[in-house]
Amino acid sequence: MYNSPMNVVKSLLFGLLSIIAVEILLLVTIAIILALGIQTSAGRTAVGIDVVSLAKSSPLIWILTVLAFALGVHWEHRRLKLRQAT
Repeated sequence: MYNSPMNVVKSLLFGLLSIIAVEILLLVTIAIILALGIQTSAGRTAVGIDVVSLAKSSPLIWILTVLAFALGVHWEHRRLKLRQAT
């Protein structure tokens, strides 16, 4: 019962949800760092984030994404296993 297809699907969906949450937190953190670190001068200044080039130049984002997915799958799988044991 523990390794039923429905439990595997739930674990994978929870892993995907954790990826989305981590990516949102990373983007918010990067936006805050950029907003606090840029001194604006007189005139118009635009601040933008190019996510594609950031992901290409920084493998840390991919490593954190994979770790978040693995942690989410592991957490949900463990939770389902403990729930079925009781």
